[in-house]
Amino acid sequence: MAIGVCYIYINDIDEGIVCKISKFADDTKLCAKANNEEETRILREDLEKLHKWSVDWNMLFNMDKCAVMHVGRKNNGYEYEMGEKKLRATDEEKDLGITVHKSAKPSRQCNEAAIKANKVLGLIRRTVVSRDKNIILNLYKTLVRPHLKYCVQVWSPYMQKDKEVLEKVQRRATRMIRGLGALTYEERLERCGLTTLDKRRCRGDLIETYKIMTNKETTPISRFFKLADRGGLRGHRYKIFRKSEGSYKQRFFSSRVINAWNELSDETVSVASIGNFKARLGQMGY
Repeated sequence: MAIGVCYIYINDIDEGIVCKISKFADDTKLCAKANNEEETRILREDLEKLHKWSVDWNMLFNMDKCAVMHVGRKNNGYEYEMGEKKLRATDEEKDLGITVHKSAKPSRQCNEAAIKANKVLGLIRRTVVSRDKNIILNLYKTLVRPHLKYCVQVWSPYMQKDKEVLEKVQRRATRMIRGLGALTYEERLERCGLTTLDKRRCRGDLIETYKIMTNKETTPISRFFKLADRGGLRGHRYKIFRKSEGSYKQRFFSSRVINAWNELSDETVSVASIGNFKARLGQMGY
């Protein structure tokens, strides 16, 4: 009942809004390109519309939590207001559990995820006497690894130093298992039936792409991908066309998954269920 009431209150918040608006529960984000005075004017007018809506419905925004993040090297850093209160500028914000920095670099998120995971791993080391492989692996997969993969398709690291921050947690976990401490990391992974976290992140990208391509999610294919013209091309029926983009955009999910996805066989991408697709990936070492 409470959810329904909340939905009724905020359903019309975006009426008349020109900029892109995102709503989730009690979080509202307004996004826009503001490279000149005209674009800035539109954004300011939308902010004023949001403020007016909050006053009309007597659901005032918590201005202490409202902020503007200027993204891009050539951003002019214009000032914005809601009502008569100037919005503070911020370099990073926590959004649904993810730390977002204005540089779009995931380093801070990687460090925070590793810290949380290491704390849980340390608790396991101190409180669990057994070093049996099955026990340690179950605890790692259930309590530790979720911190390393939470929404990772959004903040997947691309710099080696950030990847290593996360990988060290799994290295530490596999060394805890009785009889494996003297083995190399690769040997421990093989004994435990694990892959590197980098490969696991790639697996997650491929699974998400499969869901989109086969309409197992409501997200339209065109939002992320453009299917390649198969005329004269080898590969499967869902092969993705790679656009000519800068290195910045190539780090996004929609670009970084292309090579791995296009290398899959038609038999793999054409399976009927997500479970079968995951099984195929497992056979390929993902």
